Amino acid sequence: MAEAVDTGGDHGSAQSDDEYECKICYSHFDLDLRSPKLLDCSHTFCRECLEALHSRDGGGWRIGCPVCRHRTPVPEYQVQNLPDDTALTEAILHKTLEPVASSNTDVQTGPAVPSVGSQRGDDSCLTCKEVAFATGCVCAIFSFLSMVVFLFLGLILVHNFKSIAPQSGPVCLFIASVLALFSLILTWLLCMLRAEVYLKPAASVPSLI
Repeated sequence: MAEAVDTGGDHGSAQSDDEYECKICYSHFDLDLRSPKLLDCSHTFCRECLEALHSRDGGGWRIGCPVCRHRTPVPEYQVQNLPDDTALTEAILHKTLEPVASSNTDVQTGPAVPSVGSQRGDDSCLTCKEVAFATGCVCAIFSFLSMVVFLFLGLILVHNFKSIAPQSGPVCLFIASVLALFSLILTWLLCMLRAEVYLKPAASVPSLI
């Protein structure tokens, strides 16, 4: 009794597999040359077998079914213009897309790996900030030294050469004040840049505790 039940189950699975096979070549249907074509008699065969059958019959405006002999009109004498079996086509498409969807899910659920390009971008950005910091330090030192020179020159011209160059002293003092303000602002910006360059990498390192 158990053997009869097992035989019936095997027959059912074989029958379901036969639905995806052409009854002429016994090959599985696909979405290309072996796409399932539906005849007017409701029998389905692959496009390649029907093209061979149609060519053997002389390529007329009708094609005969190899099972029931019913003749189906062929639009524009082209077998590819016959309607597809939509149920089989959707089933084949679903089976084709299912492995792709599962592989995409595996990729998305995998561990996140940091991109090499992003790491290189962070390193180059850090290098640019270091170069800007060094250049700003040079400019700040030069501005401070120039301010000291103009300050002393302006004081000397104001106190000792009033009759010779009355406007030179105040001009030098004005330039010295501008350079002093510029040095102060530049020094403040450099302090902010230094804090961003040296403190941000340390804060971005994850704790190992």
